[in-house]
Parts: sequence; structure tokens; C-alpha cells
Amino acid sequence: MSDDIVNRCECMHKTFAELKELGSLEAAMKAGAGTECEGCLPWLKLSFASGENELALDDPRLADYE
Repeated sequence: MSDDIVNRCECMHKTFAELKELGSLEAAMKAGAGTECEGCLPWLKLSFASGENELALDDPRLADYE
């Protein structure tokens, strides 16, 4: 796996940990996470599902969240 880490929604300039404070993936998306460029959406979904706040850029679990 890559050493590159994904830990935030760049559109909102918020980390996955900060977005989790909203309570749910749906609430984070309603606030705008993952909706502008959609680039972080697979990692955002995986972050909520796994509970992890930092994910490898090439995490093999991403295929389940695209």
C-alpha cells in the first residue's frame, strides 16, 4: 500500500474526524462533504464505515465504496 494518506475533504477543508462530529455520513454530505468534486467520496464513505480517520490513498477496501 501507498504511504500517501487521505484524511480530509478538500472542498470543505475539513478532516474526516471533524466531519464525523456531525454524526453520520448523511449529515456530513448534507453539510457539503464529498459533493463538490466528489473526489474524496470513496474515502469519506470508508472512513465512516471503518471508523478510521486516515486512509491509504490506494486502500484496497475503496472498491467497495466507489
